[in-house]
Amino acid sequence: MPELPEVETVVRRLTEVLPGKTIIELSVLRDKSFQGNPSFLLDQQIKSISRRAKIICLHLTNEKIVLIHLKMTGQLIYHSKDKKIGGGHPSADWVNQLPSSHTRIIAHLNDGDKLFFNDMRVFGWWKIIDPKDLEFEFRNYGPDVNTVDFSLEYLTEKLVKKSMPIKQVIMDNSTVAGIGNIYASEALYLAGIDPRRSAKSLDKKEIKDLYNFAKQVIDAGIIAGGTTFDGKYVDIFGMAGQYQNQLNVYGQDGKSCLKCGALINKVKLGGRGSFFCPNCQK
Repeated sequence: MPELPEVETVVRRLTEVLPGKTIIELSVLRDKSFQGNPSFLLDQQIKSISRRAKIICLHLTNEKIVLIHLKMTGQLIYHSKDKKIGGGHPSADWVNQLPSSHTRIIAHLNDGDKLFFNDMRVFGWWKIIDPKDLEFEFRNYGPDVNTVDFSLEYLTEKLVKKSMPIKQVIMDNSTVAGIGNIYASEALYLAGIDPRRSAKSLDKKEIKDLYNFAKQVIDAGIIAGGTTFDGKYVDIFGMAGQYQNQLNVYGQDGKSCLKCGALINKVKLGGRGSFFCPNCQK
């Protein structure tokens, strides 16, 4: 599943090609992939594109907003006359011939270009809403980690009340939006905190370190264009993310810690693999 930096990369690249284009036809090939009335998109120009947590928002001239969640295997492919550029979770058979067996939605644009939404496991979706409903849609989300609403005071208040393992708490979207498994593992390593520790056991310095490193790894991931493992994530121009080249612990179990040489351990927390150095993280 793409995490916040990967989705932010898709938003930034789509912003270079979509605004100003008008949707003249919408083909919904799988009803469950689209929530709402597709006719609200017709003859509407895409004004801008934004993101909240891992959800992409297309803002239309009729003030409607299209929410797009890629979930596990979703992919957006912008197809012009001379090129295909994609972002999300790619697979060669998805982009060699479009539409493919995994195509769920096609937005036909006024200049002949198309925006394809492919989703092999069909967990992803499009949803059209009114602006007044936007706050309700995100009612269960905490602030994005790279926004001013995510303050040290906010994080401290959340952690002192939680007895769950710290890694599970910071991966909970109701606490902070957009920190997935990769970036949680890396932030905890840099902060020197064992992912299994109770959140409320952290002292003030540890919370401050975690706060700073969480913001740092997310920002670094965005700059690097996200993280790619075995070609499983590319940005909207087909370029693989590079953050995997900066990983310290995620996916490094059995390898030596870059700081102390101890072997990186892997445990399960909340059903997810968690990676840490038993020497550097206490």
